[in-house]
Amino acid sequence: MDPNALTNQDWTNIHNWLTLYWIYFPLIIIFAFTIMTAHAFIPSAVNTGHLPPSFRRLRVPLTIFAILVLALAVVLMIFIMMLTKETLGNIYYRFMI
Repeated sequence: MDPNALTNQDWTNIHNWLTLYWIYFPLIIIFAFTIMTAHAFIPSAVNTGHLPPSFRRLRVPLTIFAILVLALAVVLMIFIMMLTKETLGNIYYRFMI
């Protein structure tokens, strides 16, 4: 089966999908780096004496920030999945047949 021709609306949906995806990608990188900093770098540096013990207090705010970034990334991924289903439904009118 041949796909339908792409319309201007389809190209707009593809553009929106790519835009959301390029926003999602840095959010995941920020989440990973923040968690790594809060739970690996800070405790290690404090234990070796490279940072003063007062830096341990930064772990909680960094973890909360990471959870908020992850929640935003999850919501964004839900939007991406909904947009993908809509766009592919306009192009391919039958799935997996």
